[in-house]
Amino acid sequence: MQNIEHITVLVNPAAANGNGHTEWLRLQPHFEEAFFNSRIDVIETVNREHATALGESLNTEMIISLSGDGAILDITQGLMRRPSDARPLLAVVPIGSGNDFAKALGVPMNPWLAISRLMRGQRSLIDIGNVNGRYFLNTLSFGVDAVIADRTTELRKSTRRRGFMLYAQAAVGAIIKDLKAHHYKMMIDGEYLERDLLICAIQNGPYYGGGFKVAPRALLDDGLFNICMAGQTSAPAALYYMTRIAQGTHEKLKIVETRKAARISLDFSAPIAAQCDGESLEAQVNEVGDWHFDIELLPQTLEVVSMR
Repeated sequence: MQNIEHITVLVNPAAANGNGHTEWLRLQPHFEEAFFNSRIDVIETVNREHATALGESLNTEMIISLSGDGAILDITQGLMRRPSDARPLLAVVPIGSGNDFAKALGVPMNPWLAISRLMRGQRSLIDIGNVNGRYFLNTLSFGVDAVIADRTTELRKSTRRRGFMLYAQAAVGAIIKDLKAHHYKMMIDGEYLERDLLICAIQNGPYYGGGFKVAPRALLDDGLFNICMAGQTSAPAALYYMTRIAQGTHEKLKIVETRKAARISLDFSAPIAAQCDGESLEAQVNEVGDWHFDIELLPQTLEVVSMR
């Protein structure tokens, strides 16, 4: 990438366990060194709505999100309100708790290294998902997976820890206390299915939970979601399956079903936990009273900096 004259760094002060501002001060000299030919503006986001508004309104060539997955998701909501030819290039320097989207882009987890490699990154058009009118970049999941995401958020606030092991701790707690299959009525690219599922992850990228490789073959630009489904099982077996998911070696297990699709709809007769990119998601209620999720892949939609 060459000749980027105007860069805006959006700093999430809540990232890095509330140390986002401190991280910016630590990294500022490296930004200035890496982008010495560019004008750099810096804005600290106040809340999710502010991040979305900035994504929609900023007059800049490139937005660099110094944050985790949640802030990137919020910025994307704003970017998608703009015409496609008026969206700034989006880049990520990860300082969050999971950083699964950054991993999918091949961005180093060391922020200093990520900054150094940004100008050598490639402009790439990636797919993004839309669920009930809300965009997502990496992951959408239901049931126990979403419960684990919520527990991870609670543990992060109470322990001030982050990353893979925090998600693993939340997973153990959820498996012990919330191991319940849900009945799914599904349309997957026009095919109707019904399943009783413990796990249903609809992935644009390979990772969720800070590095669990739930969809090892997923690509951000192939025009398809990768879907991972698994039925009810015992708690000890579920714990074993989670270790296989962490390694990305679970797809050959008999209990696991995988599919690819671009359009999915899900209906549930009872409430179910749902999350996209680590944020809780509410369902729509359809005309017969079911909880409904309408999910669509938007191919080659958002321009980002990839380091793959």
